[in-house]
Amino acid sequence: MRVAVTGATGLVGHHVVAAALAGGHEVVAVTRRGRRLPERLLALGEIGQTRADLADPPSLTRALDGMDAVVHCAAVYSYDSAATAELTDVNVTGTGAVLEAAAAAGAARAVVTSSAVTRGSSLQPLPRDERHHLGTEPAPAYYASKVRQEQVALEVAERTGLEVVLALPTVVLGGPYDRLGPSNAIVLRYLLDATRSTFPGGCNVVDARDVGAGHVALLERGRPGERYLLGGEDVSWRTLHGLVADLAGVGQPVLELPAAAAWLAAGAAEAWARLTSTPPLSTREEATTVGRYYWYASGRAREIGYAARPAREAVAASLAWLAIGPDLPRVVRESLRLAPAVRAARPLGPRPVTPRRRPPRPAPPRRRPSPG
Repeated sequence: MRVAVTGATGLVGHHVVAAALAGGHEVVAVTRRGRRLPERLLALGEIGQTRADLADPPSLTRALDGMDAVVHCAAVYSYDSAATAELTDVNVTGTGAVLEAAAAAGAARAVVTSSAVTRGSSLQPLPRDERHHLGTEPAPAYYASKVRQEQVALEVAERTGLEVVLALPTVVLGGPYDRLGPSNAIVLRYLLDATRSTFPGGCNVVDARDVGAGHVALLERGRPGERYLLGGEDVSWRTLHGLVADLAGVGQPVLELPAAAAWLAAGAAEAWARLTSTPPLSTREEATTVGRYYWYASGRAREIGYAARPAREAVAASLAWLAIGPDLPRVVRESLRLAPAVRAARPLGPRPVTPRRRPPRPAPPRRRPSPG
């Protein structure tokens, strides 16, 4: 198939491109105007490029002309309360525009990247599946945007006849990426936490490589109108932080913070981000999810050939990127004692960071002798 991939330069999109090429598909990356494909993406194989804007439907229709299918990965993934409008514009309105354009351009099929959070969470360590839905539990604006995204996608499918399959990945770890997202930030936060704290609840973590392969499985064999959870392994936060500690050679989690303490710590992270003009590593919106279990079963996806690595490999892939990427402070990076599994995953990471050298200080000007 000739497959267009939006969001191809992102973490999930990168691995969708890799899996599609490995499956013998012709891939065309849809990017914003003026955006060049990064070398890491071009290194995967022969990739076409076309440009469009989510806010410009005619440009999308032109970009998708001649495509057999579309994998729509482009999205805003943020727990910043200030990003609510952008979440709606991109995740909801943008998804509708892409699918409308795909149908108008003659594409037969589309896979849309949503999120497992649309299936909700539990107070008990019990996995959920596609039959569940987001209830009355705390729901950051990101969650709401993904729920609405799915609704819009299915509405367009019903109206146009476009075959739409929904991919619902869990917490996606690994590299490469241009900008640190909330998922890999979970690993980074523990590396930066001198108190080695953890908290109640848990999540499901999955390797980005498996999510990419899962999207291609849905493209080829997914049932139109269905949701498919693309998860890996259910882990408690203590277990996940323990894996990070073991693989990075740092201290194991000691203190389990209650949800209220996590919320206060997130507020401090937001304040620091404002002072330093940097993205916050955590937000109070994200902290409202502490204490709940975001555990999911991927049985439906396994029926069509989906498989996932254990959590340990997903964490190793995340550390392989963080350990030689730009987000980890040098003093922390140099303190790590990486396990062989992390070093084995190094090909997934970027080139090692070259420390910036301070320019030499200019020599002080010579003092002219004062006239006699």
